[in-house]
Amino acid sequence: MIRIFRNIRQQLAAQNKVAAYSRYAIGEILLVVIGILIALQVNNWNEHQKQKRQETIYLQNLSIDLKKQIQLQDIYIDFEDIIIQDCKDIVAHYQQNNGFKKMDSIFPKINDLSTRITFTNANTTLLEMINSGEINIIDNESLKKELMEFNRFIEGFAANTVSNNTYQVDQIVVRNVIKKSNFASYSYSKKLRSIFQEKSQMSFINVKDETLKKIAIQNLNEPKLRLEFINDVVFRNGLSELQKAGDENLKAKAKQLLKHIEIELNQ
Repeated sequence: MIRIFRNIRQQLAAQNKVAAYSRYAIGEILLVVIGILIALQVNNWNEHQKQKRQETIYLQNLSIDLKKQIQLQDIYIDFEDIIIQDCKDIVAHYQQNNGFKKMDSIFPKINDLSTRITFTNANTTLLEMINSGEINIIDNESLKKELMEFNRFIEGFAANTVSNNTYQVDQIVVRNVIKKSNFASYSYSKKLRSIFQEKSQMSFINVKDETLKKIAIQNLNEPKLRLEFINDVVFRNGLSELQKAGDENLKAKAKQLLKHIEIELNQ
């Protein structure tokens, strides 16, 4: 096409037809401009399609991560339920027996209180997107905002869980349970053992010594230790109730975010 215009231009120039030549020259320029604009538009369209494909991959990976997080939350909630029920059983037994007596069924539950579970953030894709700036590839502004808010929430929740585990459970409850209970003879409850054994092939040992049981019961029923220990049990229950509420809240947020991501993927 450009060659045709060039031939016409040369013919008109030779015939000294300036006006006609000018029109064709302008037409030739317009043709070049239109060609450039079309090329830019095609390039922009290709780039947009590339970004949409990458966005879809990110959304799919976000969906996978959230499903993993929801599964983890179920494990965390089940764990806290065990600790909460243990605390209730210990307090009920204490009240029924007017102290720590007939402890064979209770010592394993007391020993459970020395455990806690470590929180794992499964949302590696979201962290990667935020740290790299790729979060901006999400075209839906509402979804992008929700992703950022979810990340802030989970970071705060993780920090709070670490703090509670370290400064509340480990330094207060665990120390007292190990010292005052009879861990050597009873270890953990069957429910808690099953959780541990699902994660790894753990083995547990028990010391067969009736004297240890008597010493532990005698110690727990000393007035000062009795007060301290029942306080530890009630305190541990409160920690687990709070942790469970946080776990359920995080699970609800993860499910809501997952729903919005799946809607975006299906559009």
